[in-house]
Amino acid sequence: MTLPDFIREMMSYANGQPLFKCYRGQRDARWPNIPGLFRPDLLKLAECEKRAVRDLISVHPGEFAGDQTMFDRLVRMQHFALPTRLMDVSQNPLVALYFATDPGLSGQECDGAVTAFAVPEEREKYYDSDAVSCLANLSNMTAQEKKEIIRLRQLRLKGTTKKAEIERVNDEAVYKRLHQFIRSEKPHFLPIIDPIDLFKPYYVHPKMSNRRILSQAGGFIIHGLTPPRTIKFAHPIRETQFVIPKDAKAPLRKELELIGISESTLFPELDRAANRIKTTYAS
Repeated sequence: MTLPDFIREMMSYANGQPLFKCYRGQRDARWPNIPGLFRPDLLKLAECEKRAVRDLISVHPGEFAGDQTMFDRLVRMQHFALPTRLMDVSQNPLVALYFATDPGLSGQECDGAVTAFAVPEEREKYYDSDAVSCLANLSNMTAQEKKEIIRLRQLRLKGTTKKAEIERVNDEAVYKRLHQFIRSEKPHFLPIIDPIDLFKPYYVHPKMSNRRILSQAGGFIIHGLTPPRTIKFAHPIRETQFVIPKDAKAPLRKELELIGISESTLFPELDRAANRIKTTYAS
């Protein structure tokens, strides 16, 4: 596979897919597309999500002083490599390809993958949407509280109207707790959370105030709670995977660098630039 081959494949996909599209690149095609918080090796972190969030803000309060919402804080935490319920994606498939061509450690070479996500309009939100506030503030809930929300969903009575179900769950103590967190950033938020919305992933257009997000044409897919098997979502986000052969990774990355897709352009922060310069002159 060459870069022109990949571009042709992406153009064919994009022309045949009318929905909004975003892309994610991973160096191992076998990895699932899930937020870092939900990785199998980080189960303890997921269990202690609330404490982890507070620990980071506690030791670096100045970094988060300007953040107005929980979503803003999660974006910053993601930037500093704390796994969150956000999954990084890009609107540029060439950026995703750069990450898919990561060679990994010597002796552990493997096929990479670029995954395209087709996002229905109902699953496309902006940083200030109520749906995003609901999912982001799940990070403020304890593991037991999140389990209670799942339990309440599973207890839904057959024949219950949607309106009655929404009224029932929003009157529960655990939902009132979630309302408190949301109202701390949106004082006029109405307590009418549809319980199924807490289990849906959404694509989020973030504020373009972060240099890395700008450089990577970045966005996020925010995940809520793990859905019970009985839930079937309308308008799902559809995934299409494009495998990048391991032998093509090095030539593809070289071609990407020739057109300006490189570590220097994707990671513009001062510390990354200083480390690149040090490596250049030390080798």
